[in-house]
Amino acid sequence: MKFSEVSDLRLRTCDHRLRSIMYRALQVSVIDFGIAEGHRSIARQQELFADGKTQKDGIHDLSKHNYTPSLAVDIYGWVDGKMDYSVPVMCYLAGVVMTVASELGHQLRWGGNWDGDGTVLTDQNFNDLPHFELI
Repeated sequence: MKFSEVSDLRLRTCDHRLRSIMYRALQVSVIDFGIAEGHRSIARQQELFADGKTQKDGIHDLSKHNYTPSLAVDIYGWVDGKMDYSVPVMCYLAGVVMTVASELGHQLRWGGNWDGDGTVLTDQNFNDLPHFELI
């Protein structure tokens, strides 16, 4: 598998460590996936904040997406020819991405397990399953 041109362009806005993780994860994953977002403008950040899709407003609290290059990336599963953000798909992809990051010697935080304690989805007040950020 390889990323689409659009996903590849989005990934190129990210830190080289995220790029290496995502390229390797795509090689080993049995579920195809794409890049939803890398770098994010402050205006886009504010839009997502207003919609309740992020807790970072981009003014008082920057997202790791707001840096250049981006220190965060959002992904989606690609299943049966369409985007898939379902919990099983995103949890599987998170396992692949986090394993690859560890193997490459990089530390990531996943939006389905912000505190990194291994308890996913249930012990936090905001889940962002597509989101991965460098620590």
